[in-house]
Amino acid sequence: MKTPARVLGLVLATVVTFIAGSGAAFADAPTGSAWPKGDGRSDLDNWLLFGGGTVGLFIVISLFGLLTARRNFVPPAPGAHVATTSDNSPAHH
Repeated sequence: MKTPARVLGLVLATVVTFIAGSGAAFADAPTGSAWPKGDGRSDLDNWLLFGGGTVGLFIVISLFGLLTARRNFVPPAPGAHVATTSDNSPAHH
């Protein structure tokens, strides 16, 4: 996979997660006198709550992926110090 495709995939995943996560912020509030109007949050509070949580989640997941990534161990090529036998007959046990 090429780098532009990876970046586009990350951006697309971020946008989709942000939209899905902030759906509750755009929900309609109940109307009528039975539901008194409470103190609302400002737009900045909504951005910090929903956007900051989403960005924080991506950072935590990325750090977890980096911390748990492993490199495959490749043993060194055998050198001349490896003992070999000149007899090619199978060993009898």
